[in-house]
Amino acid sequence: MVAFRKSFPVLAVFALMGAASAFAQTNAGNSLQCTANAGVPPAVRAEGYTELTGDLVVTCTGGDPAQPFNANFQLFLNTNITSRLLADGTSEALLMIDEPGLARTAVGGGPGTPTPFCVSPGPSSNNTMGVACNPATAGVTNQVGTYTVFKGARQIGSPENIVVWQGIPVVPPGSNTRTFRITNVRANAAGLGSSQTLIPTQVVAYISVSPSGTLPIDNPQQTVGFVQQGLIFDTRNCGDTGGPGSGGTTAFQCRSVNESRFNDASGGGLPSNGGSVDTIFGLRFREAFQTAFKPRIMPGQEESIPNVVYNSESGFVHTGLAGVGTADTGTRLAARFVNIPANVRLFVSTTQVTGPSSTSAAANLVSTDPSGAGGGTFPPSGTVTLNCSSSITSAASEVSIVNGTGVAVWEVTAADQSNNESFFFQVGYAYKANASQGQPALGQAQVIGNLAPFYTTANAGTAGSGLNIPRFTGRTEANNLFKINSCQTNLLFPYVTNQAGFDTGIAISNTSQDPFSAANANNGTCNINYYGILANGNPPTTTKETTDRDVKAGETLTFILSGGGSYGLKGNPNFQGYIIAQCNFLYAHGFAFVTDGPIGQAKVAEGYLALVLDGADAGNLRGSTFGEVRGH
Repeated sequence: MVAFRKSFPVLAVFALMGAASAFAQTNAGNSLQCTANAGVPPAVRAEGYTELTGDLVVTCTGGDPAQPFNANFQLFLNTNITSRLLADGTSEALLMIDEPGLARTAVGGGPGTPTPFCVSPGPSSNNTMGVACNPATAGVTNQVGTYTVFKGARQIGSPENIVVWQGIPVVPPGSNTRTFRITNVRANAAGLGSSQTLIPTQVVAYISVSPSGTLPIDNPQQTVGFVQQGLIFDTRNCGDTGGPGSGGTTAFQCRSVNESRFNDASGGGLPSNGGSVDTIFGLRFREAFQTAFKPRIMPGQEESIPNVVYNSESGFVHTGLAGVGTADTGTRLAARFVNIPANVRLFVSTTQVTGPSSTSAAANLVSTDPSGAGGGTFPPSGTVTLNCSSSITSAASEVSIVNGTGVAVWEVTAADQSNNESFFFQVGYAYKANASQGQPALGQAQVIGNLAPFYTTANAGTAGSGLNIPRFTGRTEANNLFKINSCQTNLLFPYVTNQAGFDTGIAISNTSQDPFSAANANNGTCNINYYGILANGNPPTTTKETTDRDVKAGETLTFILSGGGSYGLKGNPNFQGYIIAQCNFLYAHGFAFVTDGPIGQAKVAEGYLALVLDGADAGNLRGSTFGEVRGH
């Protein structure tokens, strides 16, 4: 960026050298002097492609009012200019002379006549023919006989960071002042990025005027924006008092979650029918600075006044300038759901939830395309109620999930620009268990918080893209929501033998039938995996066998290594080593005993409990501090 800033003077020199000599020149030695000023630069979002920069104002004094001339104004940024391009090829970036709509001081002091709002019909043609809408009036100091509002243009073949106003009529103010305001300049702040140091990244503007010497400007380089991160996103629990953690929460394929809502989402609430508050989460969107969240347009902005900051997504708007300055939407907040297991339904709040993070701002769920653009129809009040507690509930609507992805988008309709806003929304999930059919699918559901609409295409950072204003980059940082694990228990029998006259008996019970919850009961087969050798040193002839039917809740399978047993198991004669049993149900427990002869005739016997290899969430094998336990 340093090298690019150094190129600004070079660009200006080329602009001056290439100017056409047909323009009128001012008298040599006149005292026309101008100064550029950007005031206080606003904070702009590092995620934004179309961020409104601060106005650039050029104030001039001196010169001979009897010798008007035409000049070309050129504005350069150190990033792409993304102001909307209009149907006639012009840009919504405006150059205004003498603050149209505001009264100027009359000659000799006192209130004067407001400068008329007279829009030039084109980027360069007939720019000196504004007499009808800006006639000479006795005692006024504003520029008369010309148009006062000019739309910018993109020069063919010029870089994306330049906008020009050609053939602008300039009447030197003499002993008065003349102002030229450049507004509605949008910048690709995302192309600059936020600073990783204590010094913020700057959006820098440089203004030049040709032909050379027509309008000398002091301080032509100005900072018109400071780039800062706009959004802070995190996941919370449903009560907005903490997050679900780095791994979210765990559900199981064999247990339905809020089954009534999966079958019929026409009424009632979540959680229900076996659900719990663990099936509802919170999504929190926070401003990184006070003006990051904005409505589409503010009341009274429909007839904008120069030098008034409205803190909306729209810029300078006027009825005489159709399509100029008006944003397509307010700031939108998107929850992008990814890796959602098949046959899972999601529901989200239709508006912000009252809670510790809420403020006086407002945001509503809207229908959009997958990028968060378009639509805008506010859904009904919601078909489901998300119940976290008696005091924290929300009306919710379902999110459409296609191939594991979906998006929920809320549009900001009101915001307090003096506070850091925080929006909190709830999301709940539901599914009907059918583990034998692999439903729902296994997997880790995640969510990405984003400003919206969001785009990843190369043209998103250019003016001619035809995409939504505002628009933002697509983030990739995902937060875990919930994980659906298989209903499986893994048991280690560390020593079994059917050699040297010894034999081993195995018992595995499905203890999911218990007095704690009827929802615990689940059935499934068991895979018996053998690791070891035969008596002759050869590998075992059998390395794996599976029960021929489910071991149901409350049942126990038994077998002897030498001769097999129940559920179709044949055992593994002459084997010695260890066994890992993978049972496709929760809460399996095992016991093994080794004897020196047939059962009932043994003189020596030793027994032990199988080690449970699963972690606390039944999804972490080995490595977990909760692994190899004997707990239920």
